[in-house]
Amino acid sequence: MTHDVRIREQYLDYKPPVIVYGSLELLLRHVPDEHLAELRSITLTNSAALLKSWPGKYPVEKRRVRPADCRGLYGNGKIVLVVDQMFSDCPEFLILFPPVKTYLVARTLYHEIGHHIHRLEQPGYRADRETFADEWRDKLIGNFMRQRYWYFGLLVRGLFKLFPSLTHRGDAPPPDSASQIAEREPPERAA
Repeated sequence: MTHDVRIREQYLDYKPPVIVYGSLELLLRHVPDEHLAELRSITLTNSAALLKSWPGKYPVEKRRVRPADCRGLYGNGKIVLVVDQMFSDCPEFLILFPPVKTYLVARTLYHEIGHHIHRLEQPGYRADRETFADEWRDKLIGNFMRQRYWYFGLLVRGLFKLFPSLTHRGDAPPPDSASQIAEREPPERAA
């Protein structure tokens, strides 16, 4: 259950630009309880604090990674979220909007929960652990957005109806049928 997961904040000379704790609790409420079984704690920290406690680089899937450069870490039922890394690629004024802040936290939290689900459901070695975690991240974010920000779907669909050109990608409009595809393909040369 979500109330069984301990949330701690452990920063070193850092104050997050926004309060992350509330978004974290909100996101955890939208995860089914069976996926949070055996998840003991979530620690919010920053790169400097992580660099002090975990110096050096560690091997992760054919490369060496410094933990302080990651957005999040998972191991043994514990998640560590590196707050300054989660918000690093977004302008600070956008983080003030709750949907943006919540999405940025969800992107990392749900990826790490994907690693936890992998450990619970399919223990053992799996070559594409990151892909598995990304798939669960996408499922959990989609579920959360449909439940919490359902009105964004209406807004986007309305925009696509008002401006159909938004749906087309590339120079040519998408074909309507297989015959149009055949018309566009150059004929094969006879030898």
